[in-house]
Amino acid sequence: MKTVIVLGLMNSGSGAIYDCLASRSDFVAPFGSSEFKFCSAPMGLHNLYLNFYNNFSFFNPSNAIEEFLKYSKKYQDHIVYPTYGNGRKLLKKKIYTIIESFIDKISEVSYQGNPEFSNFKINKFEDIFYRITNQKRKFYKIRIPVDKKHFLKESKILIKKIIKNNLENDYVLTNQHIILNQASNIFNPFLSSQYFENNKIIIVTRDPRDIYSSMKNRKSKGSPSYDALLFTKWFKKCFDNDNFKKVLNNKNLLVINYENFLNDFKKENKKICQFLKIKETNKINSNYEKIFDLNKSRESLYKSKKFLSNMEQNIIKKNLKRFLQW
Repeated sequence: MKTVIVLGLMNSGSGAIYDCLASRSDFVAPFGSSEFKFCSAPMGLHNLYLNFYNNFSFFNPSNAIEEFLKYSKKYQDHIVYPTYGNGRKLLKKKIYTIIESFIDKISEVSYQGNPEFSNFKINKFEDIFYRITNQKRKFYKIRIPVDKKHFLKESKILIKKIIKNNLENDYVLTNQHIILNQASNIFNPFLSSQYFENNKIIIVTRDPRDIYSSMKNRKSKGSPSYDALLFTKWFKKCFDNDNFKKVLNNKNLLVINYENFLNDFKKENKKICQFLKIKETNKINSNYEKIFDLNKSRESLYKSKKFLSNMEQNIIKKNLKRFLQW
């Protein structure tokens, strides 16, 4: 069994590649057509790892754990919208109990304290309450983590439990491959995917004009979707650097261009199947909520020609010339 992670530049169209694989009967999508960002989110599992081992201090692990617990509590009730107006919880079962157990297993030393930085985490109303009532402030839980090997072992167990909780039965865990959307950090895909067993990574790229067009039409809140010049600066800063070039040139992952995938599906699908070591054709997964439709996906090609002004198109063509795909 493989864990296939599809990553994309923001609004890259990576969902089409994800849907294509998830629609196969030899794959199962534990979280449907929705993204699974439990590891890659700023307060997610990978942030714990970074603050435990790459940015360790006396209190960084404790602060990261506190943020992770807050995030996990809200994540278990997170609502997603596979189709417009049709909301549902991403997770079928509560996970906070197993998260608390996980935190205990990765904490080698735990004690109550009141480090200076914890006073800055108290809001204005709490501060007034403590002053008026003359009560002592609650102690802060301080933790020192276990060694890296133990952390990774417990993290893999945790992720496996979360995935299993979202599956109907155990059969798929041994007879189908797992497919996940945006489950790791595209800028450091291997380190941030070390919590998934036997993982394979596919990265999807797209012409920046269509990326911006998609951002603009969707009024994307996490990107500069309102200014073409600002978008080009953002794009270059994120993707036009040596670190990201190294990512794309890594032979252990597969880079698929969105335009090529839709225009020459047979060739690109063969490339994907060879990379994953799976058959080129397969039965349809009737349990998947969004069956891949190649012709419908092709309707999204070159939308920037229609939705962007000439000025916006020219700004992107001028500033991001080497990233253009057509």
